[in-house]
Amino acid sequence: MEYNNIDKLFVDFLEDYNQAFYDKDINKLKEFYDSTNNILIYFDNHKNNDTYCLEEHLHLISDFFENGKATESGGVEPLIIENLHVFHKIDSACLCFTARYKSFPDPAIRTTMYLECIYNEWKVMHVHCSFEPGK
Repeated sequence: MEYNNIDKLFVDFLEDYNQAFYDKDINKLKEFYDSTNNILIYFDNHKNNDTYCLEEHLHLISDFFENGKATESGGVEPLIIENLHVFHKIDSACLCFTARYKSFPDPAIRTTMYLECIYNEWKVMHVHCSFEPGK
């Protein structure tokens, strides 16, 4: 799929964001969020992982990086990103896409990320992930 320059900006952003997860780099991951205001609402596709502030989310992610998880492989799963759509205005953007774990691609994960540009840097403000219904 070919992207225009604006879309490419967000494709690169998403790839860098995912790479921070793959590398289990909590400090790099923090750079993608508004840590000054502790803002992040994250609805995860796994039970008991929804969070309503950045501090809470980073605590769960740090625990996951250190201890793994009880589902799937137990580690950070590489993702296949499909059907990426970018809705962009001057200082906000919404990325909608389907993600699949490479080791078990079904069910897919429907994902929406809302970003805001704060002091010329894009920050994730909200993420919503949910498994495909009925699968």
